[in-house]
Amino acid sequence: MNQNYLKVFVALMVSALFTSVSARASEIDDRIESSAKQSYVFKTYLKNDAIKIQSKDGVVTLTGTVDEESHKSLAKETVVSLPGVKSVDNQLESKGDRLAEKSDGWLSIQVKTSLLFNRNVSGIKTQVFVKDGIVTLKGEAESQAQKDLAVNTLKTSMGLKT
Repeated sequence: MNQNYLKVFVALMVSALFTSVSARASEIDDRIESSAKQSYVFKTYLKNDAIKIQSKDGVVTLTGTVDEESHKSLAKETVVSLPGVKSVDNQLESKGDRLAEKSDGWLSIQVKTSLLFNRNVSGIKTQVFVKDGIVTLKGEAESQAQKDLAVNTLKTSMGLKT
């Protein structure tokens, strides 16, 4: 009779362990989804897009539509940087026209995105202008080092050696 109780006890403990792991994974997924939605990028740049975020065991799927092609990569880069994210399956579709690679608009988006994801440069306060492939940054920096970092970020985003 004691062996039956022992078997039931072990079965209950194993069940509780799996339930606990599953609940913890669910909490992490909920935190990932919430963090993405509450991020500055989603609340500012992607606020008018219809993006659905689903996380399952740290694998995030983005679905829905965005107004501009650049918003697809902006959404993915934002989510990829969140704690607990293992990978991102970007299934977003763009309503707008796809920008030609290396066009002025495309370059502007690449530079702006790079600046936004560099913690030591103010991507929000830095304006990016591109005309005939020439990129100009405008804004205020606190030091020469911050200016140099912005220029290096620009060069890196364009695939140039710094």
